[in-house]
Amino acid sequence: MKLKLLIASLFIAVHGYSQNMDSLLTSLYFNDGAISSDTNGFDFNLVYNTSPTYWAIDSFPESIVFNAELSYDNPLDSNQSYQIRIGKGGQLYSFRSAFGESVPPQWRSSNWVQPSYGGGTSYAPWVDEVWQMVCVDESLNNTPDSSYFIHQAGVYLKTPAQNKPFFSPKIAEYYDHQNQSYSIVNWGQQAHTDDLLNINHTSNLLYYTKYTNKGRGVIQVDNMIYNFGQDNISFLNMPWGGVRNSSLDHFFISTPINDYNLTSGLYGQTPIVQTANTGGWVAWANDTNGNSPALGMAHPITTNTYGNKFRYGDAGNLNAAWNERDYHVFEMVKQPFPGQLGFGKSMSFRYFYVLGANVDSVKNKILNENLVYNSLDTAYIPSAVNVDSVRYLFQQTGTSITESISNTNSGLLLRTSPYLNSYPLFKITSVTNEDVISSNPYFFSTVAYDGSAIAMELLGFLDNPSIISVFHDTICKNESYLFPDGSALSNISSDTIHHSLLASTQGGWDSLVITNLEVTDINVGVNQVGINLTSEETIGSYQWLDCNGFNSPIVGETNQNYMPISNGSFAVEVTKGNCTDTSNCYTISNLNIIENNFGTDLQVYPNPTDGKILIDLCDAYATVSISISDIKGKLIRSEKYVQEQVISLSIQEPNGFYLLTILAEDKIAIIRLIKK
Repeated sequence: MKLKLLIASLFIAVHGYSQNMDSLLTSLYFNDGAISSDTNGFDFNLVYNTSPTYWAIDSFPESIVFNAELSYDNPLDSNQSYQIRIGKGGQLYSFRSAFGESVPPQWRSSNWVQPSYGGGTSYAPWVDEVWQMVCVDESLNNTPDSSYFIHQAGVYLKTPAQNKPFFSPKIAEYYDHQNQSYSIVNWGQQAHTDDLLNINHTSNLLYYTKYTNKGRGVIQVDNMIYNFGQDNISFLNMPWGGVRNSSLDHFFISTPINDYNLTSGLYGQTPIVQTANTGGWVAWANDTNGNSPALGMAHPITTNTYGNKFRYGDAGNLNAAWNERDYHVFEMVKQPFPGQLGFGKSMSFRYFYVLGANVDSVKNKILNENLVYNSLDTAYIPSAVNVDSVRYLFQQTGTSITESISNTNSGLLLRTSPYLNSYPLFKITSVTNEDVISSNPYFFSTVAYDGSAIAMELLGFLDNPSIISVFHDTICKNESYLFPDGSALSNISSDTIHHSLLASTQGGWDSLVITNLEVTDINVGVNQVGINLTSEETIGSYQWLDCNGFNSPIVGETNQNYMPISNGSFAVEVTKGNCTDTSNCYTISNLNIIENNFGTDLQVYPNPTDGKILIDLCDAYATVSISISDIKGKLIRSEKYVQEQVISLSIQEPNGFYLLTILAEDKIAIIRLIKK
């Protein structure tokens, strides 16, 4: 059998983060299998709508299990049309076509119910008689309990506190519009909750499932199991399922030459069939000769495991008045070799559902489209370098953690698919909305179904089981920092992410502290326009300083802008958070000089003044005219001087602004005076 393996081994900078990551986290190792024969008439829906199917579950509505619907309409042959519904556990819980509903009604006799069952007669709500994967470690599935069954679908409601369904948590999903496929990843659950309290079985299995429309009544199902625990899975159903006898009463098994035989009997009493002794397909129809709308399944004939076989039969005497189970069981069995599906190992499978007007049309479609050849059974597991990788950045606000993709090498490196001996990393949210990043799906409770955790998200895979802590701190630019692992950095000038690997309280685990170090950088530039000074830092608080007065604060000057009232040298002190920095000093030497062609040696001081001023012309002039006017131009006084260099004046008028005009020969100066 030829298999095209999808090996990428590349580091990604994801654009359109959510969709791309969902695609990578749900991806399988192998190609698309059968060729699509018709892409028209397909629809995908995530919104629940009432269906015509009768379910014997009296405690819960169908909406509680619904997750997605895939449908296909063939206007030329309604026998190839279908609607399949996928449950929250990834199980196929409803399969409708021309024959009606094929999935059993989930009926349970009241005689099977113990008083302790919280679910009553609905203690198996779409978690048993559905199409799903089931795995068993036979060394732990011991009498009298014999209760080691890891369901893809979910758990039985067999403890008093369980009053609502618990489906195996969905940790990733992706709808591929182009390829008309829906993929889902679930954390499989130990089903027998009444026994778990005594036996303490756990589950460390991830179930991957992809449903793909191939057109003209063919649905491809791809499955993968990854084991990140220490149990050795030695028995698995790939798949477990069956049909309603009321819709598909008769069962047909193919022969190696692709004839088929009608078979019947009770489950547990019918012979075990080796797939190698068949043509690789089975079918159900409501006519003894197969001449009615039929459902078929094409599956692998050979296997990489110890055995590949199936069991079948009615679930008890369906003619008995008490038995309303309406269930014909079909159980495909794989038996991995010791260690083949142990820790860090994976197995992948593919089979096809095939619809037709009768069994012959199903058979012909299987043969013409080579579906048995395109089925899959392998124990392949890649190495780390042969799967995609991604780097995450984490931010924590209160108890909430958000992740994003890093386009640099500063993020936490994870692989997007399981690889040999790897561990998953989850973001788990508690009922109190506390987020943790951990490889332990039981972080909040040893009983997964008790409601302590309300959401799980698969982030990727890494070499060791880990718990991640996210820590945020802020420093000032060019400061030093000591990280939790004892390492230090000096003169840090930009934001830094540091990963500290610490000793964990759990043996064999990594405790990784991600420190997001934010550097506060203050812009201490000052923009000077004339006598106006403006700090170039737009965020923070400000204090202007007198550089000539030993950097003493200027009272009241705490704005971003500052206009001095006297000549001098000035700086600004800027504070952002816990960081403070000071600008250079900026000199103002021509304050209040409106016009001056005497040169820079002209001095008028003090300004501001209490009324008395000195004018130093720096030279004696033959005649000097001096006038003082108010700010509106009204002349207050005018004086003339001969051969004077230093002139003393006194302003008797009230405090305010005045204009001083100095004329000497061909020179003029106009200066604003401030009396206060």
